[in-house]
Amino acid sequence: MAVDFFQAQDQARRNTRLLVVLFSLAVLSLLLLTNVLLCITLGVLEPEQTTLLFNPQHPQFWSALPWKAMSISTLLMLLVITVVILSKQAELNKGGRVVAEALGGERLDPQMASPQQKVLLNVVAEMAIAAGVPVPPVYLLPENSINAFAAGYSPADAVIGMTQGCLDLLSRDELQGVVAHEFSHILNGDMRMNIRLIALLHGILFIGHAGYYLLRSGGRTGAVFSAGRSKNNGGGLLGLALGLMVLGYLGSFFGNLIKAAVSRQREFLADASAVQFTRNPQGIAGALKAIGAASMGSRVRNPNADEMSHLFFGEAVSRWTSLFATHPPLTDRIKKIEPSWLGQFPTAEQLKQRNQRQSTTSSTTTTKAAASMNPVLQQMPQASAVLTALPALLLHSSQHPPSAPALLCACLVQPAQLSKHWHLIKELGSASLLQDVDKLYDQILLLRPLQKLQLVQLAAPSLKLLSASQFRQLEELCQAMINTDGQQDLLESCLLAFLQHSVGTQFDADLLHKKDRFSRLHQIQTPALQLLSLCALQSAEPAAAWQAGLAALTLSAETPQPQVNPDSLQLILPDLIHTAPMLKKQLAEMLEAAVMADKNANENEALLLQLLTMLLEIPKVPQALPF
Repeated sequence: MAVDFFQAQDQARRNTRLLVVLFSLAVLSLLLLTNVLLCITLGVLEPEQTTLLFNPQHPQFWSALPWKAMSISTLLMLLVITVVILSKQAELNKGGRVVAEALGGERLDPQMASPQQKVLLNVVAEMAIAAGVPVPPVYLLPENSINAFAAGYSPADAVIGMTQGCLDLLSRDELQGVVAHEFSHILNGDMRMNIRLIALLHGILFIGHAGYYLLRSGGRTGAVFSAGRSKNNGGGLLGLALGLMVLGYLGSFFGNLIKAAVSRQREFLADASAVQFTRNPQGIAGALKAIGAASMGSRVRNPNADEMSHLFFGEAVSRWTSLFATHPPLTDRIKKIEPSWLGQFPTAEQLKQRNQRQSTTSSTTTTKAAASMNPVLQQMPQASAVLTALPALLLHSSQHPPSAPALLCACLVQPAQLSKHWHLIKELGSASLLQDVDKLYDQILLLRPLQKLQLVQLAAPSLKLLSASQFRQLEELCQAMINTDGQQDLLESCLLAFLQHSVGTQFDADLLHKKDRFSRLHQIQTPALQLLSLCALQSAEPAAAWQAGLAALTLSAETPQPQVNPDSLQLILPDLIHTAPMLKKQLAEMLEAAVMADKNANENEALLLQLLTMLLEIPKVPQALPF
């Protein structure tokens, strides 16, 4: 059964609400227990009040409670938890790369990558282009286990993390299955929920950390045992520290329950999506079987693995009970994919022998994989008729940070404005940039529009390695090149918007799609109609395209068409990007209806549709990939 990513994203939003409810209940429980702990250990209660505290049936129970002290402690605790959550959230605001680095990941450089690593980079690039999202940076974790994760708020800032064990122990088909699983988390909207979960649980666990540091500080300075002896408070402080540690474990209990409550079913969905992507159940099933065979399984040793365990492909942390597991059992996951499986994992020795056979052919496999990248991408919707093998020089330039800006500029150069563009590149860029553009331009001229888009997608990770000043300079140059002829067409505006959104998020966290602001059509009707008007004007039959788009939005055929220029696209997109999943589904139907209204979408219209869906972060399922 096909996965509906819009419904999956909508379910992720409902899971986020469930997360908030569970988190609130956990915080209320901890506040209540902490207040009781403070009252008992710090001598806030008189002896008779303490007796009443454990006798809630007594008629004076409520009047005996120290409401003022409890109110103050509650407000202080809420303040502390809020500050801790906000500080963690601020740390995570930079996007997926923060998570990858916290787990010990090292970003892979295509120019320095080993044959194994190049296979991984190729697989990730193939999947990204087929799925119509920017190619995400890839991080390698120095772990011998088999595991992976996707992290970020949206496709614009997503990263893929992979353990060394995946490269060592998985076949290419199995690696593709794992990558497809992680891409489903990107398209399902799971990543944003997962990153919020990290911040919220950090606030709960802080109580336990406070007890630990109080106990440690007291033991080092003697304050716990000597401070306030006249008030006989030494034992009270020790009891408080120990009590807070106990509450910390209780917070961990709540946290693990919450993670388990919102994570398990998402893994089944991601597995199903991986099968849908690759049309190869043996890939993802084989990877899960390899986890069962590997000596390290999927365990991750990094100290931050516990708080981020819900991000991973497999169970990253050993649990003493399956109640707290963030992932379903391996056997259940494999049976869902391969019902005929008899329940026997391969042995570690068999896995090792297979790995040795793979290593002897790794360089050949890498060469073939790189050469076959484009046939794989031919399965991308609306692109199969136009893709040919991308020249090696252009592929290399897209993966090399110094040459990626030149590739982008070369894609924007217009033959009719050649001399003006050359001058702009030299004046607003540099002489060396002009030389690089000149080297690429002749081959760029031979490409068709959809191929240029693929190169821009491939270049996204390299462009994110620019400094903020270099990016602003490139953005200014691209804007000037587009405006050279005094007008800006929609395709050029989309390419500029891609640079600003998919790469600009690296330098401005405010651009990230962190939350849905709108869930009703009337809230975004004005920008939606402006976008429809822009698309209709690109059609051979503008009136028919406009009416088809209105019908998709279920709006009256008498709705007036707004007059709008392509250069206003940057003002239209932000509100449309920050919309709820089911509303984006309407926008996707609107765009497709407008483009297909003339029953004969040309190459530019197909490119426009793909660019706009990518910019709006509208998920789509790639066609079967013949890996």
